[in-house]
Amino acid sequence: MASLAQALREFKQTYEQSAPAEILETLSRNVSLLQQQRQTKGPQVSEPMPNGTLFDNKGHAVKLHALLQRPLIITFFRGGWCPYCMLELQAWQQLMNQQPLKPNLIAVSGETQSFTEQVQHDNALSFPVLIDPNFSVMEQFGLVYEVNDALKQVLLKWGVDLTERTALKEFVLPIPATYIIDSDGIVQYAFVEEDYTSRAEPSEVLTIYQQLN
Repeated sequence: MASLAQALREFKQTYEQSAPAEILETLSRNVSLLQQQRQTKGPQVSEPMPNGTLFDNKGHAVKLHALLQRPLIITFFRGGWCPYCMLELQAWQQLMNQQPLKPNLIAVSGETQSFTEQVQHDNALSFPVLIDPNFSVMEQFGLVYEVNDALKQVLLKWGVDLTERTALKEFVLPIPATYIIDSDGIVQYAFVEEDYTSRAEPSEVLTIYQQLN
């Protein structure tokens, strides 16, 4: 199976060959700004995971700490409109299909129920895709930022209206991130990357996860 990193790299190269230079410049500048402004706000390795309430696509509440009967993998993604996020979730599903004992994995975004259902259906995901309304859990992980005007215009040009997709008044996104939490609620692994084209490699995350079981 090809690595996620390879799939992301190939998609990025193809996109950059056809995208207008001004859009590429806006995207690159946004990543650089996020990297410069980054402050370590969320839980670090060896620190406790924040608690909070997520919702499944039927509207049922899910307490984060209730998922810790065994170690937990959480991956936070930007939304169903983001091709890099979808490549990541697809890579996780391919890996899940190969595991006799399925890892305890959830994916989380701030998108509303209909968009979350679409992500689950279109990618044939067997693991839960949960909703973080108001981005309150992602805020506790230190991942949320407000989109600047230049990037907002690019997203709208693509037909991505974040206020429609999240039901919030602000244009906000999470920085993509992946965590492993042990059964005691302690962070054992954290991958947080402002460059949305780079993600944690699922096979490497799973190797670390399996050492906790």
